[in-house]
Amino acid sequence: MVRDSKAALRVVCRLGSRLRRADVKLIAPVVVTLGLLAFVSLIAAAPASGGELLAIVQRTWWVALLLTIPYIGARAMVWHELLEQLKVAVPWRLTLLALAGGEIAKTLPGGVYLQNYILARSADLGETLVVRSATATTATLGMESALALPVALIIGLPNAPWLPRMLLGAVATWLVLLTLLWLLIHHWQVHLAAGTPRRLRHALLIAEEVFAAAAQLVTWRTFRTLAFTAVYMLVYVAELHLVATAVGVSAIGFRAALGIYSIVVLAVILVPLPTKLGATELTGLTALVAYGAAAPLAAVIMLGLRLVATGATMLVAAVLMLVLRREFARPRGFPSTPTALPSLPLDRVRRIVLPTPPAVLPE
Repeated sequence: MVRDSKAALRVVCRLGSRLRRADVKLIAPVVVTLGLLAFVSLIAAAPASGGELLAIVQRTWWVALLLTIPYIGARAMVWHELLEQLKVAVPWRLTLLALAGGEIAKTLPGGVYLQNYILARSADLGETLVVRSATATTATLGMESALALPVALIIGLPNAPWLPRMLLGAVATWLVLLTLLWLLIHHWQVHLAAGTPRRLRHALLIAEEVFAAAAQLVTWRTFRTLAFTAVYMLVYVAELHLVATAVGVSAIGFRAALGIYSIVVLAVILVPLPTKLGATELTGLTALVAYGAAAPLAAVIMLGLRLVATGATMLVAAVLMLVLRREFARPRGFPSTPTALPSLPLDRVRRIVLPTPPAVLPE
C-alpha cells in the first residue's frame, strides 16, 4: 500500500512538472505578443489615431482583398513545388486547404506550421514525410530571407550605418549555429550512437532528416520559385505603401516601403522571438520613424497594415477552407509503406539512410 501510494505520488509530481513546463511554453509567447502589441498601441494612442485607422480601412480594404488572391496563389506555388521536390506529392486541393489553415494561424506562435499539421492529418503522412513537409515550410522562410537581405543592405535605413553590420552578423551567427548542429549530428553518428538516450536519438534523427531534405532543395527548381516568393512579398510591400499613403505619409514611397518590409522580414525571421505578431509592428514602427514619420502615426500605419492585410488574408483563407472542406473527409489510399523514422540498433550501423516512401495521392 505504501509503495503504491509513493508510486502514485511520483506520477502526480511528474505530471504536475510537465504541465507547468507546458504552461510556460504556452503562456510565454502570449505574454510577449501582448506586451509588444500593447507597447505599439500605447505609442499610437493619440486623439487622431481612431480616425486615421478608420481612414486606412476605408481606403485600402478592397485593394488588400484583391491583392490577397495573388498572394495566396504565389505562396501555394512555392510550397507545392518544394513539397514535390521532397517527394511529398499531394493534390493541389489539399495543398490549398492546408496552406489556408496556416495563413489563418500564422500570426500565432508557430502558427504557420499548422499547415503541416493539416496536411499530415488530411493525407495521413508518416513521420518522415511530416518532417519533410515541415522542412519545406521552413525553406520558404529561408527563401524570404535570401530575397530580403540584399534589398535591406542596398536600401537600408536613413542615418543607420550600423544596420548592414547587424544584419550580416545575424545571418553569420545562424550559419555558424547550423554548421555546429550539422557537425554535432555527424559526430554523434560516428562516435556516440550506441549510448544515446532514446529521446535524444530521435531528435537527432529528425534533425538529420531536416538537413538531408534541405540539401535536396538546393536545386535550380528551387531557385526558379524565388520569383513566386518575390510576388507574394511584393504584395505586402504594396499594401504598406498604400496604408502609408492613406494617412498622408508621402515620404514612404514604394522604394522606402520595400526597404522597410525587407527589414521587418529579416527581424522576424532572424531574431528568435516566439511570435510574429507584435514583433512585426515594433520593427516597422522603428523603421518608419527612421524615415521621418512621427511615432504615433508610424504605430497607426503598422497597426492599420496588420488590420487590413491580415484581415483580408484570413477572410480569403477562410473562404478557401470552406470551399475545400470536403478534403478533410476524403479517403486517401496510401500504400502501406513504413514512413516512420527508423529505430534500428544504432550500435550496428554507422549511418542511417532514412526511407523516402512514395506518397502520391489520388487527384
